[in-house]
Amino acid sequence: MQTKSVFFIILTMFVTMFVSSFVSGKILFKDNFEDDKLGSKPKNWAVGFEGKDDAEVVNDPERGGNKVFSSPTERHDVAGAIYITGKGENWTDYYVQWEMLFPKEFYMGIVFRFSEGESFYLLDRRSNTKQLDFWKRQGGWKNFGTSKDAQGLAIEQWWSFQLKVSGKDFEVKMKDTEKEKKDFKQLKPVLEATQDEFKKGDFGNYGWVLLDNVVIATELDDFINPWAVSPDNNYVTTWSRIKTID
Repeated sequence: MQTKSVFFIILTMFVTMFVSSFVSGKILFKDNFEDDKLGSKPKNWAVGFEGKDDAEVVNDPERGGNKVFSSPTERHDVAGAIYITGKGENWTDYYVQWEMLFPKEFYMGIVFRFSEGESFYLLDRRSNTKQLDFWKRQGGWKNFGTSKDAQGLAIEQWWSFQLKVSGKDFEVKMKDTEKEKKDFKQLKPVLEATQDEFKKGDFGNYGWVLLDNVVIATELDDFINPWAVSPDNNYVTTWSRIKTID
């Protein structure tokens, strides 16, 4: 059993290295919250907007043995905090893949190209329509896109998302995390829009959502096996697993 485990990990490491040699992208950020303590703030994230803050790492309510990030339960526009990665001040074009659960009927989602509390884009679930919207926040709200079909966006279940941020063009794909087995590349966008106000910025929460398996990268090929490498894109994490196998 030990020999098979070591062989599998070494094989995974070298296959990933081989694939990575053909792409020029970079993993900018990733977090699955498994290294955080339950009841604590997520150690890899920062407060982008200070406000009411009851954020914590919690047990996944739907998937046993899994840790997830429960973001602040108040929206920023009613004095709730926003958490961001704290590493994306100068990020321009990138892809984000993440899993998200909406705990209740309300308007909530994620921010991108975030620079401060009055300068960001919002992708959120509309409680009244069960659709996805794009909004610009700049001293007020301006809508610049609404999905035609967001599969009902049921609360209390996990949804997987892919956000493409490229220049002034934005694209969202989504799927039922548990039921849909197709890769994102096989899926059509549910929301596309254009907006040219903010050129760069971070990624984070908006309102009360549960987040898991967040990966931000510059190329789609970086999502092939993002957990095989450490955050600085080397193989220290994988190799350390080999050395600690008894």
